[in-house]
Amino acid sequence: MRPQGDHILRTVATNMLSKYLPGYAIEHERADFGLMAIMVLVVSEEFDRAAYRRIEENNAIRNIFKDALPVVKDEDLKRRIKEAMEKTEHDYHISALDQLNCELQEVLIDLHAHVEILEGGDARMIEETIWKELENWTKRREFMIWQLIAAMMGAGQ
Repeated sequence: MRPQGDHILRTVATNMLSKYLPGYAIEHERADFGLMAIMVLVVSEEFDRAAYRRIEENNAIRNIFKDALPVVKDEDLKRRIKEAMEKTEHDYHISALDQLNCELQEVLIDLHAHVEILEGGDARMIEETIWKELENWTKRREFMIWQLIAAMMGAGQ
């Protein structure tokens, strides 16, 4: 069996919380150690979803670009959107996916600024789509561990 990074991190964090945390007598040391264990759990969760989340976001941005292209009036922005739409994931290292995501977001920001000043229902539809996708980005970045911690804290009351 090949060990998976996210499983290893969860195991380490679980051991930190169950075996080692109770041994700290000083409250601020317990809090610091507990926070480190939680950070390991967060990294574990991100490890598992990191590439998928970035690719999903990149595809969502490209879809916005595709829908927005007929609405865009600025020729330079239109050219940049077309170029951005052609960029695809060839390197699946997180750093490379982040770089592509940043490049796409830069064009998306300019698109958003552009459609905000345009009149008409098509521009409003693109603007609403952008805002909806920004909400989706926030949801994609939520960590399940926070829900678990909240539930644990609620059960202790």
